[in-house]
Amino acid sequence: MGPLHRDSLEFTILALLDRRPDHGYRLMLRVRDVTGQDLSDGTLYPTLARLEASGKIEGTWSLDGGRKRKTWALTDKGRKHLGRARSAWPQFRSSMEALLGGQA
Repeated sequence: MGPLHRDSLEFTILALLDRRPDHGYRLMLRVRDVTGQDLSDGTLYPTLARLEASGKIEGTWSLDGGRKRKTWALTDKGRKHLGRARSAWPQFRSSMEALLGGQA
């Protein structure tokens, strides 16, 4: 499988943050565990910045073992966006299965 598409990565991050807030490195590991895809810092952090700029996630700084870390959490706007995506998923999946399965 190729690299995650930008929208797929954003929804993956939103879904993971819906389960629990996390800092960037651990979030990178969680994305890999779920998708099998290794992300670079140059992919993850700009995606987090876009999601933060759009108001879907927020980051708060804290000290963790003497290190400064930014922990990312889903906002109400992000939760609503994710909810709409989850609602649309069955129809999208059905359409893609028909298209890719040669039934369309």
